[in-house]
Amino acid sequence: MNFFLETLKVIVLFIYYLLESLVFLVVPVRKKNVSGEIVLITGAGSGIGRLLAVKFASLGATVVLWDINQEGLNCAVKQARENGAGRVHSYICDCSKRQDIYRIADQVKKEVGDVTILINNAGIVIGKRFLDSPDSLLEKTMDLNTVAHFWTYKAFLPAMIAANHGHLVSIASCAG
Repeated sequence: MNFFLETLKVIVLFIYYLLESLVFLVVPVRKKNVSGEIVLITGAGSGIGRLLAVKFASLGATVVLWDINQEGLNCAVKQARENGAGRVHSYICDCSKRQDIYRIADQVKKEVGDVTILINNAGIVIGKRFLDSPDSLLEKTMDLNTVAHFWTYKAFLPAMIAANHGHLVSIASCAG
């Protein structure tokens, strides 16, 4: 009897989600308006981070860009401004260092305001086999790809909770 009920439940849910998908195929879901939001993107100097900065800038958000690479940040700021960013702020930040994160986070809060969308994108890939990687590089990888997320959350989440408004986004690969 229990097997029958579980099977029936799976079939009903399958049909429900199938119908829901068909409805959303015809009636698109309304996209979130990010105009006026303060979006902080770590690792914004290149790759996905830079693309996100340009996209959020074109949508009218205030973008705050963090990266360890000044040249990459300058290029991201330029591209964001070319795509309609009203306000772009960039900061050099080594996200593998907790004190650096907290110091720059305080600076952002004072100069820009409370971040409402935090996108943790910064990361490094060793590109070597595990046993061939030096311990210092493994530690740096863990600090940046994993632990840094906790420090940025601790820096910005309290304001989001107080305002009952905000988003946390973590971009990571299975290698992380």
